Amino acid sequence: MPHYNGDLDTDEKLPAQVRDLRDRIRAADGLLIATPEYNYSIPGGLKNAIDWASRPSATSSLLHKPVAIIGAAPTNFGTVRAQLALRQVFVWTHSDVVVKPEVMVFRAHERFDEAGNLIDEGTITLVTDLVDALAGKIRQAAE
Repeated sequence: MPHYNGDLDTDEKLPAQVRDLRDRIRAADGLLIATPEYNYSIPGGLKNAIDWASRPSATSSLLHKPVAIIGAAPTNFGTVRAQLALRQVFVWTHSDVVVKPEVMVFRAHERFDEAGNLIDEGTITLVTDLVDALAGKIRQAAE
């Protein structure tokens, strides 16, 4: 996806992959965003995708969209700072973000087996609760 460029954000010039991203987000009942943390924030590619999806702001595909955030990292802080940065971005887009539970999987290498399966019961419970909370927001939005 190209870097966000307002000059390309017109019906005539909009890149096809951006149009597809916006259409897919509009069609989705909600979003579950899983993010790593880079330099105390979210990866540039994710921010760029959100920038494209958030335009134009009055009709953004993210406007009032139910969103849940999750992240995993090998460090002791998980993705705390990345998730805080992402929550700030979603204030601007007026997205309906799940605020609890917060799922920041720290020391992720200890919570998955060699096949990549989540095996930590506490984390499994948190992820289940997060998905349930997102489903609740989706049901509310449909009413």
